[in-house]
Amino acid sequence: MNNMRDRDKTEQTGAFGAGCEVLTDPKKLVRLELKNEGFDLDKINVPKRVYLLADRLYDEMILKNCATYQYPLGGELYVFDANENIGFVKGNMCSPAIATQAEDLIAGGVKELIHVGFAGGLQTDMQPGDFVITDGAYNDTAVARLYGYDLDIMESSKELTDQLCKGFSDHKIAHRRGVHWTTDAGYMETWGQVMEYREKGALCVEMEGVGLFTVAAYRRCFASAIYVISDVYTESNWDLGWGENQLEDSVQKVLDFFVNV
Repeated sequence: MNNMRDRDKTEQTGAFGAGCEVLTDPKKLVRLELKNEGFDLDKINVPKRVYLLADRLYDEMILKNCATYQYPLGGELYVFDANENIGFVKGNMCSPAIATQAEDLIAGGVKELIHVGFAGGLQTDMQPGDFVITDGAYNDTAVARLYGYDLDIMESSKELTDQLCKGFSDHKIAHRRGVHWTTDAGYMETWGQVMEYREKGALCVEMEGVGLFTVAAYRRCFASAIYVISDVYTESNWDLGWGENQLEDSVQKVLDFFVNV
């Protein structure tokens, strides 16, 4: 799907070429921010896996009273009461913001990042409430290039994506797996673009995937994403699923999956 040799070379040289070093270190800032709040980065127990939940998903998860706020890391990091190795935060919107959030979480010790958000369906047979688990995103953002990746697709982590798909299948949650499209301009999709990415096999469009997968690749962390289809593009219309029972049922289904599995 892309040239891993070129990716490895890019990681070695950095975004600005051989001999140039990035001047900032997110771990230094995270350590200071935690210290200012009374925490020692070397002594806290940070969950291995963190879900980055879109606003509505985050609010609904809080209402389930299944987790406890623990640390000011990547936002307000909650840890599940039943499993201290898994937590969640409110995911930042757009690739630059979620990339920075991912940097902070990885610097704090998180090993697996899973974005759970909403996306617009591109394929003609999609409906609001459908689930997509992604293998990676077509890059229509600036973040990947700034990290030194000149790739059409930023891949998710295969092993983690396999785990998510298996979990959904084991619990009989219907889903589709494949690539999608990440754009920096959430209200600027054109019919020409929809047709182009549809023909390339992209299942949906959203704004965060490339940012997350770029940082995960750069920091050698694991990352994947699950999307709930909230709207669907057609030639003559933009069909919104907000307020429909099918979308609400899917929100509850995916959150219950995280809580119970």
